[in-house]
Amino acid sequence: MKPEFPICCSPEAMQLLAGQVQTINSPDALFHAACAVAMHQDPNLNVLKVDRQIQAFADEVRRRVRGRQPQALMAHMHAYLFDELQFKGNTTDFYSPSNNYLPSVIETKLGLPITLSMIYKMVAQRLGLRSWGVGLPGHFLAGIEVDGISLLIDPYAGGRVLTADEAHSRMQEIFGDEVEWSDDMLKPASNRHWLTRMLQNLLIIFGSHGRYNDVAAMLEMEIVLWPEQSRLHRDLALVLARIGMAQPASLWLNRYLQSNPDDPQTNDLKQLLEVLAA
Repeated sequence: MKPEFPICCSPEAMQLLAGQVQTINSPDALFHAACAVAMHQDPNLNVLKVDRQIQAFADEVRRRVRGRQPQALMAHMHAYLFDELQFKGNTTDFYSPSNNYLPSVIETKLGLPITLSMIYKMVAQRLGLRSWGVGLPGHFLAGIEVDGISLLIDPYAGGRVLTADEAHSRMQEIFGDEVEWSDDMLKPASNRHWLTRMLQNLLIIFGSHGRYNDVAAMLEMEIVLWPEQSRLHRDLALVLARIGMAQPASLWLNRYLQSNPDDPQTNDLKQLLEVLAA
């Protein structure tokens, strides 16, 4: 018997996310999947409205630039997004779940590095500029190519342009001088990893507030992105057990144990399975 799916996640959100998996590397898939994450909290989210808001940002920048010079486009984009609209980091309520929701960040102009970088990338791409995410540990950045030169942008700091050395220093400020560093960390983040990091943020926030139904929902979304990661099946089973959903918990746990018979905690997990089945 297969576990039900989804159990805790909004069906609307799950359907939207699942529909992006086959084309997950495309810009449209990243946008719709990010909306799906927010849709768990707002099942009535108008995705078309969010798309129009991002397009309106790009259209306003385009209106201000006569030609298609990348430097001019970038300069006007920064002036519009960061000086006029005042997109910036939410330093007063950093751990609010809404900081991870693309529509909320568009409305409030406040968010985390990861969501602000996503908006930056989406607007830049609609202007014809090449842009990407840079998933540094502890601080997400955006990358953009202007006249063949790659630049690092910190949308959380009002669009500040960083050098690689400054990005390294930022990591040292967060983790200490001995933090491991490699130029490979500056490579573009895949859409799948971008979305996973957003979900991980929410897992930490919801877990710290005891919102275990929402923790389970985020794990269900991760399973959609990473169906072969069986540890997610185990984690979901343990969370479901914690909130009293014994039957689905036992189904997910049994599925995990069948594919991972050598787990170091097998005996403990089998004992839990017996308790759930009692």
